[in-house]
Amino acid sequence: MLAAQFNALNTLKLLNSIISITRFNKGEAGKIIEEVKENGPRIIVKNNVPECVLISLEDYDSLTEAANRTVTLNVSKEAEEKRKEFIKKIRANVQPPLPPQMSVEEALERYGSKPIDIDEEAVNELRRISTL
Repeated sequence: MLAAQFNALNTLKLLNSIISITRFNKGEAGKIIEEVKENGPRIIVKNNVPECVLISLEDYDSLTEAANRTVTLNVSKEAEEKRKEFIKKIRANVQPPLPPQMSVEEALERYGSKPIDIDEEAVNELRRISTL
């Protein structure tokens, strides 16, 4: 119930943030800028297609500051060696996958050709870990 209310509120907020380019053409730029300052970003649509996002200068500054921020990790040589040793241990204990037990044709016959749900986050995490 709560999740449905949250989704409804997010949908309503999104719908309220959409502004047609026609409002700019009618001379309402000043009003739109005030709306952005008071209520946050607005999505500008042209022919019902999102074209750009209008944000306040304050939001722009914080976004550019966050984008320009760099992370420097001061990792000691000892800590780096421990990390590398840990990765070696993991790689030594990971078994390669077994070869398929049935052919593709047998699998399709057995399970049909229905699409399989894939957890993309899990796949991406496995890819990330395998590059360590």
